[in-house]
Amino acid sequence: MKHIRLLAVMSLCLACLCALAHAQTLPGDTVEERAINGAKAYVEEHQLQEPSLTILLISLFRNAMPAYARQWEELTGIKVNFIEYGYTDIPSKIMAEAIAKTGQYDIFNHFPYVVPDGAGAGVLMPLDNFTERGRPDFTGIEPALRAQQRYNGKQYFFLLDGDHIILVLRQDILELPGAKEEFQAQYGWEAGCPETMAQWEQLASFFHTKKGETRWGKTFDQDLYGAMAYRAINFSYRHFPAYFGGLLFDQDMNPLVNTPRGIEAVRAFSSIVQYMPPDIQGWGTPQIYPFWASGQAFSVMSFPSIVGYGNKNPQTQIAGQQLSCIIPGVMRDGQLVRRSPQAAGTGYMVNRHGNHPELAYYFLQWFTGPQQGDAAIADPRGFWDPMRRSNLNNPAIVEKFGSQFIETTMANTKYAISLLMLEGNYEYFNVLDKNLAQVMQGNLTPEEAAARIERGWNSVTEDVGRDYQIESWRNGVASGAYLDTFK
Repeated sequence: MKHIRLLAVMSLCLACLCALAHAQTLPGDTVEERAINGAKAYVEEHQLQEPSLTILLISLFRNAMPAYARQWEELTGIKVNFIEYGYTDIPSKIMAEAIAKTGQYDIFNHFPYVVPDGAGAGVLMPLDNFTERGRPDFTGIEPALRAQQRYNGKQYFFLLDGDHIILVLRQDILELPGAKEEFQAQYGWEAGCPETMAQWEQLASFFHTKKGETRWGKTFDQDLYGAMAYRAINFSYRHFPAYFGGLLFDQDMNPLVNTPRGIEAVRAFSSIVQYMPPDIQGWGTPQIYPFWASGQAFSVMSFPSIVGYGNKNPQTQIAGQQLSCIIPGVMRDGQLVRRSPQAAGTGYMVNRHGNHPELAYYFLQWFTGPQQGDAAIADPRGFWDPMRRSNLNNPAIVEKFGSQFIETTMANTKYAISLLMLEGNYEYFNVLDKNLAQVMQGNLTPEEAAARIERGWNSVTEDVGRDYQIESWRNGVASGAYLDTFK
């Protein structure tokens, strides 16, 4: 009898486990279908009347997002509202919500590097319990990009943007009669996509041309600057890792910038500024994109979307004349190392204090899924950049960006790395940017700047808590988000 009762209990437990497993997996053959079904079931279970979600939205997406909000409402009956701010304002809004807990927003739209502070403050909802049921699909996304969705082993973020920096050259200038021959005679290699940052500076120096000069049969009616890139405070940190070519800290959070390789990175980062517009240290995207499209620069290192801007902007002078290049590298121990920082990379997070975090999650799974995400990337009104292998064969995406760009930026994803996924990263970034600015202005030597950055970074680490930062840094490196490992 005891044996029969034991079997009965075991059978009941097994049935419960099976029921639980079934409950944890939403019906639907695709990511998007499971999200829609999950949202509908949630609304029915909680008997919600006129359900809605509110997104704290980067204003850059104000023209594109309403169409997807209408589509979601048609599919689920859930309305999506937007509160828009510039991307520089949103991190402070997120941290204010950590204190006020208003629930005003259900979803935050920003970049991966806001996750550490948001998670540390408890305002971001870990999404792992939801992903167990929804089973999102991240195939076709390079491991380092996928890793940016997680922090300290938990998923907080849904990425929908391959915003790792690339280099773009003016194809029409390269093809001027005799230009390549003259360049090769001077530098010993054929002008085109450079292998190294040093070669990029050679290109910048060679093609830098003053207004009124006649070169290669062309008289330039305006200055042609050899290079452009982000060199302003709050932007420089997005490019510096490409010059450093490795981890910025050792396994115990000791900065590696005040070393020969770090000092050389500071020097190279600053040197090429001599071929950029004189106001470049005060420029952000609103200045750089139109200047590039106006035809006043030979090369630009920027977000991938600058290529689409150069082709499609109504005032562009360079449509069809852009050559996209993967990120140039630096030589480390005799090896060429390419590292392309994910300079922004828009994505989405769930507010822990929102009214319906699970419902917010379903919208994110739907919107960033393989099918829906590809539709957003293809949207001519949007600023989402390619990031999945499927983008290579999507006719609408190829039509929007062009085959040469798509192939280049997808090749570039192999070198994409995270910016610092650490609490207090804004303080680390600020220390770096301010000292780089001093070098570019001639007020500090690279050696002096590297020493100051080292002291500043150590101070930030101590303020946050060295032991805590060490654990987070080691977790981040182990996740593959930086491609490199400790030596």
